[in-house]
Amino acid sequence: MSLKTEKLEIEIVERSDKQWALCVPVSSVRIGETDRELVKSKDCVDYLRHVVLFVGKSRNECKKWLDLNNQVVLKLGIPYEVSS
Repeated sequence: MSLKTEKLEIEIVERSDKQWALCVPVSSVRIGETDRELVKSKDCVDYLRHVVLFVGKSRNECKKWLDLNNQVVLKLGIPYEVSS
């Protein structure tokens, strides 16, 4: 078992409407999609889900937003785990 957190697969993609989207894998528990108590009781598991966190007019605008919000994005990408 590795104690290192895997690097997040962050993508900046151009949408069909010429806007740019910042797509990031986030914990289903941290965004409220999976109940934390169900994960604690081992009736459910947390999983990473790719979501769009920001839409901008350019790739650079998305990068600037990511630079300003890097800590929050990193926290969202850490799966919720229950210690044994």
